[in-house]
Amino acid sequence: MKIRFIIPLTLLFLTQVLFCSHVNACTGIFLKAGDGAFVCARTMEYSVDLESQVIIFPRNYPFNAVSPDGGNKGLSWKTKYAMVGINALGKDALAEGMNEKGLSVGLFYFTGYAGYMDVPAKKIGKSISATDVSAWLLSSFTTVDEVKKAVDSGILINKGIPLYINGGIPFPLHYKVHDAQGKSLVIECVGGKLYTYNNPLGVLTNSPTFDWHMTNLRNYVNLKPTNASLVKMTGDGQNMGNSSGLMGLPGDFTAPSRFIRAVAYTQSMEPSLNAYEAVTQAFHILNSFDIPKGVIRNASLPRNNEYTLWTSASDLKNKRFYFHTFYNRTPHVIDLMKYVNTNKVLTFPMDAPEELVQN
Repeated sequence: MKIRFIIPLTLLFLTQVLFCSHVNACTGIFLKAGDGAFVCARTMEYSVDLESQVIIFPRNYPFNAVSPDGGNKGLSWKTKYAMVGINALGKDALAEGMNEKGLSVGLFYFTGYAGYMDVPAKKIGKSISATDVSAWLLSSFTTVDEVKKAVDSGILINKGIPLYINGGIPFPLHYKVHDAQGKSLVIECVGGKLYTYNNPLGVLTNSPTFDWHMTNLRNYVNLKPTNASLVKMTGDGQNMGNSSGLMGLPGDFTAPSRFIRAVAYTQSMEPSLNAYEAVTQAFHILNSFDIPKGVIRNASLPRNNEYTLWTSASDLKNKRFYFHTFYNRTPHVIDLMKYVNTNKVLTFPMDAPEELVQN
């Protein structure tokens, strides 16, 4: 792996990792194919069914951002670009999505760190909630450079509304952004301030902050995919060393361990010839992050055990959106360019996506 780091680890951050990284284990990766295509993929984990649908938004669709009082008094805008993605709870918000220009945005849980802005009442109409960020970016911009410029110029992310499904608090989120030119960005709102990070490895998980994860990679620079030299042990005559590549790789589901594992897999995998092969590789990699029900348990809420609800992959060159779910492991694909001129919102039920429904 070709990785350079300059920020030291601290005991404070390590303590926060142990406290914060045991829930909501989403993992995102980014792959390049030999034909110049880029593919981003991710898992979605939660402790309850988010009732997600695959949804397509047309151009010129009107959005109204959520305001802290629960109304739609935030920013109003219309989509410039058609987009496809996966929603939650029947809302217009996209947990993961891609637009017709090959820009991809995903929401990732950021518990213990996300701290949104105290927006003055007179500026609420120019603000968006944390869950509106993906739809706003996808409908308004085409590249990571455009997104970074917009974020750095100052966007207002209000605290949104407390949600019963999330324990009565707003969703704490950070964001990963990829484009068809191969650039990647991470956006985090901490302590009411926005931070953007170039993401050269294209990987994102959860808490702590992105710069901490990049620093933590220092502890694993000696990992390599090649097997150790075979050694014949005395007594049994057996050779040792087979399948020892990446020995020492952390295997648990904490966010720091998943980040390291995702970097190791994406940096050591065999190159894909084209976008379809990269999508296939992405699903195989993310199989290693799939969480069955019961493997991660909530002691205080025994029925709310976290598991992998769905996994998706976006082919940013050909604008194809792939997905499978906990109950239906067959990958399905939506070719966004077939629907780019629609004037209706279209939805798919994820577990049996046999036909589109017009809203």
